[in-house]
Amino acid sequence: MAVGIFCALLAAFFFAIGSILQSYAASRTESAGALDPRFFIRMLKQLPYLVGLASDFVGFLFSLVALQFLPLFLSEALLASSVGITAILAVLFLKVKLSPMERLAVPGLIVGLVCLAISAQPGEAAQISMTARWFELVGVAVIVILAVLSTKLPPAKAGVAVAIVSGLSFSGMGIATRSLDIPDQWWMLIREPDAYAVLLYGAIGIFMFASALQRASVTTVSALVFGLETLIPSIVGIAFLGDTARAGLWPLAVVGFVISFGAALVLAGQAEPAVTAEPGT
Repeated sequence: MAVGIFCALLAAFFFAIGSILQSYAASRTESAGALDPRFFIRMLKQLPYLVGLASDFVGFLFSLVALQFLPLFLSEALLASSVGITAILAVLFLKVKLSPMERLAVPGLIVGLVCLAISAQPGEAAQISMTARWFELVGVAVIVILAVLSTKLPPAKAGVAVAIVSGLSFSGMGIATRSLDIPDQWWMLIREPDAYAVLLYGAIGIFMFASALQRASVTTVSALVFGLETLIPSIVGIAFLGDTARAGLWPLAVVGFVISFGAALVLAGQAEPAVTAEPGT
Protein backbone atom coordinates (compact mmCIF):
# COMPACT_ATOMS: atom_id res chain seq x y z
CA MET A 1 0.00 0.00 0.00
CA ALA A 2 2.93 2.33 0.69
CA VAL A 3 3.90 2.19 -2.99
CA GLY A 4 0.38 3.15 -4.02
CA ILE A 5 0.23 6.10 -1.62
CA PHE A 6 3.65 7.33 -2.74
CA CYS A 7 2.66 7.12 -6.42
CA ALA A 8 -0.66 8.89 -5.78
CA LEU A 9 1.10 11.79 -4.05
CA LEU A 10 3.63 12.05 -6.87
CA ALA A 11 0.76 12.08 -9.36
CA ALA A 12 -0.92 14.89 -7.41
CA PHE A 13 2.27 16.95 -7.58
CA PHE A 14 2.62 16.51 -11.34
CA PHE A 15 -1.08 17.25 -11.89
CA ALA A 16 -0.69 20.51 -9.95
CA ILE A 17 2.28 21.57 -12.07
CA GLY A 18 0.32 20.69 -15.19
CA SER A 19 -2.64 22.79 -14.04
CA ILE A 20 -0.49 25.86 -13.44
CA LEU A 21 1.30 25.60 -16.80
CA GLN A 22 -1.97 25.06 -18.66
CA SER A 23 -3.56 28.01 -16.90
CA TYR A 24 -0.64 30.21 -17.93
CA ALA A 25 -0.94 29.01 -21.53
CA ALA A 26 -4.71 29.62 -21.52
CA SER A 27 -4.15 33.23 -20.47
CA ARG A 28 -1.96 33.74 -23.55
CA THR A 29 -4.30 32.03 -26.01
CA GLU A 30 -7.06 33.66 -28.02
CA SER A 31 -10.30 32.52 -26.41
CA ALA A 32 -13.24 30.72 -27.97
CA GLY A 33 -16.76 31.36 -26.76
CA ALA A 34 -18.07 27.97 -27.90
CA LEU A 35 -16.68 24.44 -28.02
CA ASP A 36 -14.17 25.18 -30.76
CA PRO A 37 -11.45 22.60 -31.58
CA ARG A 38 -9.39 25.47 -33.03
CA PHE A 39 -8.94 26.76 -29.50
CA PHE A 40 -7.26 23.48 -28.53
CA ILE A 41 -5.02 23.70 -31.60
CA ARG A 42 -3.98 27.22 -30.57
CA MET A 43 -3.23 25.91 -27.09
CA LEU A 44 -0.98 23.22 -28.55
CA LYS A 45 1.20 25.97 -30.04
CA GLN A 46 2.02 27.16 -26.52
CA LEU A 47 5.15 25.56 -25.04
CA PRO A 48 3.88 25.91 -21.44
CA TYR A 49 0.75 23.99 -22.41
CA LEU A 50 2.76 21.18 -24.00
CA VAL A 51 4.96 20.93 -20.90
CA GLY A 52 1.80 20.97 -18.79
CA LEU A 53 0.35 18.10 -20.81
CA ALA A 54 3.61 16.19 -20.37
CA SER A 55 3.39 16.77 -16.62
CA ASP A 56 -0.20 15.50 -16.64
CA PHE A 57 0.89 12.41 -18.56
CA VAL A 58 3.56 11.63 -15.98
CA GLY A 59 0.96 12.14 -13.27
CA PHE A 60 -1.42 9.83 -15.12
CA LEU A 61 1.21 7.07 -15.22
CA PHE A 62 1.78 7.38 -11.47
CA SER A 63 -1.99 7.32 -10.91
CA LEU A 64 -2.27 4.09 -12.91
CA VAL A 65 0.25 2.49 -10.57
CA ALA A 66 -1.61 3.84 -7.54
CA LEU A 67 -4.89 2.32 -8.77
CA GLN A 68 -3.26 -1.11 -8.85
CA PHE A 69 -2.62 -0.90 -5.11
CA LEU A 70 -5.41 1.32 -3.76
CA PRO A 71 -9.21 1.41 -4.01
CA LEU A 72 -10.85 4.40 -5.69
CA PHE A 73 -11.76 5.75 -2.27
CA LEU A 74 -8.12 6.14 -1.33
CA SER A 75 -6.34 6.79 -4.61
CA GLU A 76 -8.68 9.54 -5.83
CA ALA A 77 -8.68 11.24 -2.42
CA LEU A 78 -4.89 11.39 -2.46
CA LEU A 79 -4.87 12.65 -6.04
CA ALA A 80 -7.24 15.43 -5.00
CA SER A 81 -4.54 16.85 -2.74
CA SER A 82 -3.40 18.41 -6.01
CA VAL A 83 -5.99 21.13 -5.31
CA GLY A 84 -4.00 22.45 -2.38
CA ILE A 85 -0.72 22.25 -4.29
CA THR A 86 -2.30 24.07 -7.23
CA ALA A 87 -3.58 26.84 -4.97
CA ILE A 88 -0.12 27.36 -3.45
CA LEU A 89 1.58 27.39 -6.86
CA ALA A 90 -1.06 29.75 -8.26
CA VAL A 91 -0.41 32.24 -5.47
CA LEU A 92 3.36 31.97 -5.85
CA PHE A 93 3.72 32.00 -9.63
CA LEU A 94 0.48 33.32 -11.15
CA LYS A 95 -0.05 36.00 -8.48
CA VAL A 96 -3.57 34.68 -7.92
CA LYS A 97 -5.29 36.15 -4.86
CA LEU A 98 -7.59 33.76 -3.05
CA SER A 99 -10.80 35.18 -1.64
CA PRO A 100 -11.57 34.54 2.06
CA MET A 101 -14.13 31.91 1.07
CA GLU A 102 -11.63 30.16 -1.20
CA ARG A 103 -9.06 30.16 1.59
CA LEU A 104 -11.55 28.25 3.71
CA ALA A 105 -12.99 26.06 0.97
CA VAL A 106 -9.69 24.70 -0.40
CA PRO A 107 -8.45 23.26 2.92
CA GLY A 108 -12.03 22.23 3.71
CA LEU A 109 -12.13 20.21 0.51
CA ILE A 110 -8.84 18.54 1.38
CA VAL A 111 -9.99 17.75 4.94
CA GLY A 112 -13.15 16.14 3.57
CA LEU A 113 -11.15 14.08 1.10
CA VAL A 114 -8.76 12.96 3.83
CA CYS A 115 -11.77 11.77 5.84
CA LEU A 116 -12.87 9.73 2.84
CA ALA A 117 -9.39 8.26 2.51
CA ILE A 118 -9.15 7.30 6.19
CA SER A 119 -12.56 5.65 6.18
CA ALA A 120 -11.92 3.59 3.04
CA GLN A 121 -11.33 -0.14 3.28
CA PRO A 122 -8.43 -1.17 0.99
CA GLY A 123 -9.09 -4.13 -1.26
CA GLU A 124 -9.25 -5.49 -4.79
CA ALA A 125 -11.86 -4.10 -7.16
CA ALA A 126 -14.77 -6.42 -7.91
CA GLN A 127 -15.05 -7.68 -11.47
CA ILE A 128 -17.88 -6.13 -13.48
CA SER A 129 -19.73 -7.61 -16.43
CA MET A 130 -18.83 -6.90 -20.04
CA THR A 131 -22.20 -5.16 -20.41
CA ALA A 132 -21.27 -2.72 -17.65
CA ARG A 133 -17.96 -2.06 -19.37
CA TRP A 134 -19.76 -1.20 -22.60
CA PHE A 135 -22.00 1.17 -20.64
CA GLU A 136 -18.84 2.95 -19.47
CA LEU A 137 -17.97 3.55 -23.11
CA VAL A 138 -21.51 4.67 -24.02
CA GLY A 139 -21.27 7.25 -21.25
CA VAL A 140 -18.76 9.13 -23.39
CA ALA A 141 -21.61 10.26 -25.66
CA VAL A 142 -23.43 11.76 -22.67
CA ILE A 143 -20.31 13.68 -21.70
CA VAL A 144 -19.97 15.06 -25.24
CA ILE A 145 -23.56 16.38 -25.12
CA LEU A 146 -22.94 18.00 -21.73
CA ALA A 147 -19.72 19.53 -23.06
CA VAL A 148 -21.54 21.23 -25.93
CA LEU A 149 -24.33 22.50 -23.67
CA SER A 150 -21.92 23.83 -21.04
CA THR A 151 -20.21 26.21 -23.45
CA LYS A 152 -23.54 27.76 -24.45
CA LEU A 153 -24.23 29.07 -20.95
CA PRO A 154 -23.69 32.74 -20.01
CA PRO A 155 -20.01 33.58 -19.36
CA ALA A 156 -20.60 33.92 -15.61
CA LYS A 157 -21.77 30.29 -15.42
CA ALA A 158 -19.83 28.69 -18.25
CA GLY A 159 -16.56 28.40 -16.31
CA VAL A 160 -18.15 26.32 -13.57
CA ALA A 161 -20.16 24.21 -16.05
CA VAL A 162 -17.14 23.46 -18.25
CA ALA A 163 -15.05 22.55 -15.19
CA ILE A 164 -17.82 20.21 -14.01
CA VAL A 165 -17.86 18.45 -17.39
CA SER A 166 -14.09 18.07 -17.16
CA GLY A 167 -14.48 16.59 -13.69
CA LEU A 168 -17.13 14.16 -14.94
CA SER A 169 -14.84 13.13 -17.79
CA PHE A 170 -11.91 12.42 -15.50
CA SER A 171 -14.28 10.59 -13.15
CA GLY A 172 -15.23 8.30 -16.02
CA MET A 173 -11.56 7.78 -16.81
CA GLY A 174 -10.79 6.84 -13.21
CA ILE A 175 -13.68 4.38 -13.01
CA ALA A 176 -12.75 2.79 -16.34
CA THR A 177 -9.11 2.55 -15.26
CA ARG A 178 -10.06 0.87 -11.98
CA SER A 179 -12.32 -1.68 -13.70
CA LEU A 180 -9.84 -2.31 -16.54
CA ASP A 181 -8.47 -5.84 -16.46
CA ILE A 182 -5.04 -5.68 -18.08
CA PRO A 183 -4.32 -9.05 -19.76
CA ASP A 184 -0.92 -10.72 -19.62
CA GLN A 185 -0.64 -10.08 -23.35
CA TRP A 186 -1.07 -6.31 -23.19
CA TRP A 187 -1.83 -5.94 -26.90
CA MET A 188 -5.13 -7.73 -26.21
CA LEU A 189 -6.32 -4.46 -24.68
CA ILE A 190 -7.77 -3.63 -28.10
CA ARG A 191 -10.61 -6.01 -27.18
CA GLU A 192 -11.42 -4.20 -23.94
CA PRO A 193 -14.07 -1.42 -24.08
CA ASP A 194 -12.60 -0.04 -20.84
CA ALA A 195 -9.38 0.81 -22.66
CA TYR A 196 -11.22 2.95 -25.21
CA ALA A 197 -13.26 4.54 -22.44
CA VAL A 198 -10.06 5.56 -20.62
CA LEU A 199 -8.69 7.23 -23.75
CA LEU A 200 -11.90 9.03 -24.73
CA TYR A 201 -12.80 10.25 -21.24
CA GLY A 202 -9.22 11.43 -20.78
CA ALA A 203 -9.15 13.32 -24.08
CA ILE A 204 -12.45 15.08 -23.37
CA GLY A 205 -11.34 15.89 -19.83
CA ILE A 206 -8.11 17.48 -21.05
CA PHE A 207 -9.90 19.57 -23.68
CA MET A 208 -12.59 20.77 -21.27
CA PHE A 209 -10.03 21.51 -18.56
CA ALA A 210 -8.15 23.80 -20.93
CA SER A 211 -11.41 25.48 -21.91
CA ALA A 212 -12.42 25.95 -18.27
CA LEU A 213 -9.13 27.68 -17.48
CA GLN A 214 -10.14 30.49 -19.85
CA ARG A 215 -13.42 30.98 -18.02
CA ALA A 216 -12.57 30.59 -14.32
CA SER A 217 -9.58 30.75 -11.99
CA VAL A 218 -7.14 27.83 -11.89
CA THR A 219 -7.89 27.28 -8.19
CA THR A 220 -11.64 27.01 -8.75
CA VAL A 221 -11.30 24.82 -11.83
CA SER A 222 -8.84 22.45 -10.14
CA ALA A 223 -10.96 22.21 -7.00
CA LEU A 224 -14.12 21.38 -8.96
CA VAL A 225 -12.39 18.89 -11.25
CA PHE A 226 -10.50 17.04 -8.53
CA GLY A 227 -13.45 17.22 -6.14
CA LEU A 228 -15.78 15.54 -8.63
CA GLU A 229 -13.01 13.18 -9.70
CA THR A 230 -12.86 11.97 -6.11
CA LEU A 231 -16.50 11.95 -5.03
CA ILE A 232 -18.05 10.26 -8.07
CA PRO A 233 -15.58 7.35 -8.37
CA SER A 234 -15.84 6.84 -4.60
CA ILE A 235 -19.61 6.44 -4.86
CA VAL A 236 -19.32 4.14 -7.88
CA GLY A 237 -16.64 2.13 -6.10
CA ILE A 238 -18.94 1.57 -3.12
CA ALA A 239 -21.97 0.74 -5.24
CA PHE A 240 -20.43 -1.48 -7.93
CA LEU A 241 -16.75 -2.25 -7.34
CA GLY A 242 -16.88 -3.65 -3.83
CA ASP A 243 -15.28 -0.66 -2.09
CA THR A 244 -16.47 -0.14 1.47
CA ALA A 245 -15.66 1.80 4.62
CA ARG A 246 -13.66 0.35 7.47
CA ALA A 247 -15.68 -1.17 10.28
CA GLY A 248 -17.31 1.58 12.32
CA LEU A 249 -16.08 4.41 10.06
CA TRP A 250 -19.17 4.94 7.92
CA PRO A 251 -20.00 8.16 9.85
CA LEU A 252 -16.55 9.54 9.00
CA ALA A 253 -17.12 8.66 5.34
CA VAL A 254 -20.43 10.54 5.34
CA VAL A 255 -18.86 13.57 7.04
CA GLY A 256 -16.04 13.55 4.50
CA PHE A 257 -18.50 13.43 1.62
CA VAL A 258 -20.57 16.33 2.99
CA ILE A 259 -17.52 18.53 3.67
CA SER A 260 -15.98 17.82 0.26
CA PHE A 261 -19.17 18.45 -1.67
CA GLY A 262 -19.94 21.59 0.34
CA ALA A 263 -16.47 22.99 -0.28
CA ALA A 264 -16.83 22.28 -4.01
CA LEU A 265 -20.13 24.19 -4.05
CA VAL A 266 -18.52 27.15 -2.28
CA LEU A 267 -15.72 27.24 -4.84
CA ALA A 268 -18.26 27.04 -7.64
CA GLY A 269 -20.09 30.04 -6.21
CA GLN A 270 -16.86 32.02 -5.98
CA ALA A 271 -15.84 31.32 -9.59
CA GLU A 272 -14.82 34.31 -11.68
CA PRO A 273 -13.37 34.52 -15.20
CA ALA A 274 -9.61 34.39 -14.82
CA VAL A 275 -8.44 35.80 -18.15
CA THR A 276 -9.44 38.50 -20.56
CA ALA A 277 -8.23 37.15 -23.86
CA GLU A 278 -10.00 38.52 -26.90
CA PRO A 279 -12.73 36.27 -28.34
CA GLY A 280 -11.72 34.12 -31.24
CA THR A 281 -13.20 34.39 -34.67
